[in-house]
Amino acid sequence: MGTGLVFVVIPLVAAAIGLITKWVAIKLIFHPARWVGIGPIGWQGIVQRRAPKFAAGIADTVLTAGLGVDSILDRVDPEELVDILTPTIDAQAPDVVPALVDAVRPGLWDELAPQARGTVIDHIRVEGKRVAVSLVAELKPVLADAVDLKSTIVAELSGENANRLARLVRRLAGRDLNVVIAYGGVLGFLMGLVAAAGYTFLERWWLMPFVGVIDGVVNNWLAIQMIFRPRERTWYLGVFPYQGLFHRRKEEIAAEYSAMLAEEVLTPESLFAHLAGSTDAFQLYQVGLQALERELEAQIDQVAALLGEPVDPGARSRVLAVLMQRIPAALPQALPEIQGYLAKRLEIAETMERALVAMPPEEFEQVLRGIFTEDETTIVAIGGALGGLIGLGQAAIVLAMTAA
Repeated sequence: MGTGLVFVVIPLVAAAIGLITKWVAIKLIFHPARWVGIGPIGWQGIVQRRAPKFAAGIADTVLTAGLGVDSILDRVDPEELVDILTPTIDAQAPDVVPALVDAVRPGLWDELAPQARGTVIDHIRVEGKRVAVSLVAELKPVLADAVDLKSTIVAELSGENANRLARLVRRLAGRDLNVVIAYGGVLGFLMGLVAAAGYTFLERWWLMPFVGVIDGVVNNWLAIQMIFRPRERTWYLGVFPYQGLFHRRKEEIAAEYSAMLAEEVLTPESLFAHLAGSTDAFQLYQVGLQALERELEAQIDQVAALLGEPVDPGARSRVLAVLMQRIPAALPQALPEIQGYLAKRLEIAETMERALVAMPPEEFEQVLRGIFTEDETTIVAIGGALGGLIGLGQAAIVLAMTAA
């Protein structure tokens, strides 16, 4: 093989090694989603395999950012929330009030004059709003104990939801990973020029797989360094400025990270779902029921006095039974408005973004790097093995062309 051809073929193959080893390394981060192999020999995407641990780290980041349940609930104004519910309360009143009045005494509603009916409806509507505000305020501290924010985040980002975590990582690092792949080809080409020069002068075929191993190892190791090092913008040789890709895009990544957590993980829907399935849900129900019973005692007496009607011992239980039947039926209509209010009022994305931007570089780095730490050596070793195999193929091609 002519010298000119050696300086074309070897660098091009080395560039391919750089590209392929980077591409494979990045694929191994996310694929396959489930374990593929025989017994202990096999592979699962790093993100999916480390999902519980990484999700717990995300939960710690969230809590460090000041998004504990107490602080979240402090942003909920009971009166504002009940204002959101007022249209639903008003819409239900014409149907609910007759049932409540008849619970005081069967047939009482039909005996009332239209003016008296209107008076009762207006009274219950006003008092119903006040009672709702009182209930929300009383349930807030109980909710703080009932909602386990960390377990909610871990459940939403691991197990069956591990692919959601993989999507989050790709959303954060996708652009940087593409840059790293391209860089791998450039570095591989430069190392190939060195290998071509070595082969030209030494004529040793084993230089090609040897350089391939070095190419794969160095390329994958430098890929990780490129993403996270240096943490601060640094000038090299007084000419070339560089900062780790992840740190350079800190504000953009903080915004993406926070937005996805708010849109897919810490949503009012997910918080409600985990609350409903928790062991504390029944306690929350009991507290709400007891508070409602206390409020009803005064309200039943007021309505009965308004109607000039005595209250028998079973009236309270009958009124409570009507409410416990009607409230769950009305909740689905109000739920979208409640969730919309909470999503806006909690400001999860904004709070997280501010906290992430304010983090020192070494803490911010762990938002992403923590998922790779235990597998960095494996990724580098795989790069070296692939580089060596491709280098062997390169040597075979060169030797065959030389023999011809």
